[in-house]
Formats: sequence, C-alpha cells, structure tokens
Amino acid sequence: MSQHKIIFSPVTRLSGLLSVELTVDKTYISEADVCCTMFRGYEYIMRNHHVTDAVYLTQRICGICSTAHGAVASYLLDKLYDNDIEENAQYLRNIMLAADFLQNHIRHFYFFELPDYVIMPEQPPFLRQNCFDCRLAEEQNQRLAGNYIRAVKASEQCHQILALFGGKAPHQHSFVHGGAAVAPTTDKIMQSLALLKDIRDFVNRCMMADTELIAHCYDDYFHIGKTAGRFLSFGLFCFGEKNNNFLLKSGVLEDKQLTKPRLDLIQEDIAHAWFHRNKLMNATEPAPYKSGAYTWTKAVLYKGKHYEGGPLARMIINGHYTGGTSTMDRIIARSIETLMITELMEEWLKKLQPGEPPIKQKKQLVSNQAIAVMDAMRGPLLHSALINNEEVAMYDIITPTGWNFSPKDEYGNLGPAEIALVGTYLPSPDLKYVIPGRIIRSFDPCISCATH
Repeated sequence: MSQHKIIFSPVTRLSGLLSVELTVDKTYISEADVCCTMFRGYEYIMRNHHVTDAVYLTQRICGICSTAHGAVASYLLDKLYDNDIEENAQYLRNIMLAADFLQNHIRHFYFFELPDYVIMPEQPPFLRQNCFDCRLAEEQNQRLAGNYIRAVKASEQCHQILALFGGKAPHQHSFVHGGAAVAPTTDKIMQSLALLKDIRDFVNRCMMADTELIAHCYDDYFHIGKTAGRFLSFGLFCFGEKNNNFLLKSGVLEDKQLTKPRLDLIQEDIAHAWFHRNKLMNATEPAPYKSGAYTWTKAVLYKGKHYEGGPLARMIINGHYTGGTSTMDRIIARSIETLMITELMEEWLKKLQPGEPPIKQKKQLVSNQAIAVMDAMRGPLLHSALINNEEVAMYDIITPTGWNFSPKDEYGNLGPAEIALVGTYLPSPDLKYVIPGRIIRSFDPCISCATH
C-alpha cells in the first residue's frame, strides 16, 4: 500500500469536536495533524467583566470538567484579594473538586474508552459498532458491558456529592474566592459518605478489575501510542491558608530529572494555529484563513518543548506508577488515580467539621494581575488575569488538552498526541480508525477546553 491520507473526522466519544488527518506510508502512520475545529472565544468574553465573574463564566468552557476551571479561577481571585482560606474550606473545596474528578474518570473509562475494547449490545447508541479487534471472551465481555450501565449510576452519585456542597452540577456555585459558600452540615456529610461508599465499591470491584482485564487482553497497547516521556504537572488538591500546599506535588519530568515548574518558561506558539499576533494590542486574534494552520488550539511549550500532562504525569511524578508512556499506561494511571481519590475523599469528609459556610472574602484588590495554576482532570491548567478597576482587561487560559493536543510548533516539533500517533502500525484497513481512536481517547481529550 503506497502513501495515502486518512481523515478521521469527527473523532467520536470525546468532549468537543476533533478531526485527525493521518498520512500513512504503506502500513505505518508517518504524519499526524490533530485538528481542533471549533472557535469558542472565552478569553474575549471575559474582557470588561467584573473579575469575580471569572468563577462562573470560565466554568462554562466545559460541562465535564467545570469545577476545575471554577477552582483555578477561585485561586486566582484569592491571590488578587489576598484571601485567607480556612482549613475547613480547603477540605470542602477539595471534596467538590475530587467529586468532579471521579465522575470524569469513571465516565471516560466506561463511556468513551470501553466501546473501543468491548462488544456492546446491538441497540442504540451502539448500532454498527466497529468490532474488528474485540478480544474478550463472551462472559468477560458481558461483565464489562454490564459495568458500563452501572457506571451511569456511579458517575451520577459523584455529581450528587458535588451538588450537595456546590449547589448544582455541573457548573457549581459554592466553590468561590475566599472559601466555600455552602454550609457543610452533618446531614450533607453523612449523605456524601454514603454515596462515596457506593462509588468506592464500584471503583474497587468493577473499574480496577475491568482495567486489569483490558490491560491483559490488549497488552500490545503497552507498546502503542508512546510519547516522548516528558511530563508536567502543576500539582493537585490545594491546602494551606494561601493555597500554597499541594497534596499531589508539582513537577517537570524529563530524562528522569524532576524539577519544579517555572511559569515564566511557558509559552504559546501559534505557528500552526488559526491565530495571528496583534503586536499593538500584545494579544492574539482569530485568523481562520491563515496559511499553514490546521487547528484552533495553540501549541503550549515549556522551555521550548512539548510536555504531556494528565493522570499518567501525576502518578509518575508522585511515585504512584512506574510504567511507560503508552496508550495502556495512560488508561491504567487514570484508574489508579480514581481509586486514590475515593480514599482521599473519605478522609476529607471525616475531617470536615459541620458548621457555617467557611468563607471569608476580602473586598479590596491587592494586585491588578495574578496567575493561578493547578492540575485539572486531564493535566495542567493555568488562569492568568490583568485587571483594570476591578474589570478584566486580559484573561488567558492554558488548558490540559492545549498541552496534550498541541499542534506542531514553529520548528515542526509534534505535540504529545501527534507523537503518540506517528509510527503506529496499521495492519489492516479495518483498523485504520480503531487503533488511532484508542490512542487518541487514552489522553481523555476535551476539545471544548482546548479551543476555549
């Protein structure tokens, strides 16, 4: 088979709109362009809003990871107002954030990834499923397909915990600057513990076992979809009066050397993105007809290099996983993190003290600019703001999928997802979407965030 193109569009079972253009030489992928194909404009929407609107508006970037945006926007405001955060507020904030992490990870594994490996019932939404490489025995297949249905309940219970303390889910209203606005009553704590028990049982009994089975039956995917092995995390789950202590530590990992991230070494490259730089305004503007561009996602670089973020990065940096950089490694690391979060949530709920809403908001800005960072579900998340008379003059967001689904930079270096695709062997035309789809979904892409 000579060189030819594969247009994978749209890539289904992920958040947002993604197309991938692959060049195949004989049976190997030689080039890959990941194309995020919608423009959102949230950074422009933020302009001229009161700065405290950031918590609510930025959550609308995404419905599946909204609490992460609300959290980082709250940390940003805590810096701008120099808020002091009570310990009880930190437990409550982290419980809400963790609940949203859990629903995301459970939904991703069962709703997005599982149909790549399991034959689902011949009924909507699974009609005409591509089953050219499904390897499970019938009994195993039935068990995992059944757990898909059980995952609906488990993810719903995660959102119930978030709604108990956040007022609603998605797009909670309680995790705001200065603390949390909902009272952690004994009733809410006990309800949450009961819900968490069911969630934890599901993760322990079903999700971990299902992950182990998929990894065993598809062990060739430990050698498929590998990245360059450069990982970056801003840390996860803030504690401390000034949000300065992360439970899961931050780190930049390259060549087995771990260093602390420096925000001044992060840059956005628009060489192949549909943007041009307005030098007078010191800002980027949409350029949908730009020659040589193929995506609405900017390339995100650290010290001029692409880095991968997400559960795999966090688990490796924090010593909870020692595997490789493949498709299957990303799947396993996410499941390990899911179980870990259920254990942390139980600890926090038991330490959470019933009482009044733990919130203390200062009224006067102490700075007109700030940057806040933390990891979201899929990796490093950064919010940056410049303020003029309490209104937003500039707001910049760098999302996890911006890191993982970066296009090529100005020197032609590939982003992590593109690296994972290039070099992949496609043994049969029947698998031309199956294998790339498995690689892509292992990153848990959220194109809604990438094209904010």
